[in-house]
Amino acid sequence: MHVLLSITRPVPAGQLQVYELSWRRLRAAAGDVGVHAWRFRSAVVSEPTRYLEFLEWRADRDDPTATGPLREALAELGDTLPGEAETWHELTGEPSQERAP
Repeated sequence: MHVLLSITRPVPAGQLQVYELSWRRLRAAAGDVGVHAWRFRSAVVSEPTRYLEFLEWRADRDDPTATGPLREALAELGDTLPGEAETWHELTGEPSQERAP
């Protein structure tokens, strides 16, 4: 089972360099603790600087975003360029998991 943190983040055109640098730090911190990190840019022409970021880790471990360098990198990026985050839990197809907790 896995946990997925998704973050939708608007990035003003004048802040793209700041975003790129902060994302590189976040991605490196994620990789250091075995978290997969990737992102996408909106394909909507009117929103070219809206990003969707994902962090994924195994559910059988402590939340790696709660402490340490990854938490610090997320906080730094969020303080500079706030986004909307949502946490998701993988379904394995078991009927008991198909219902909300």
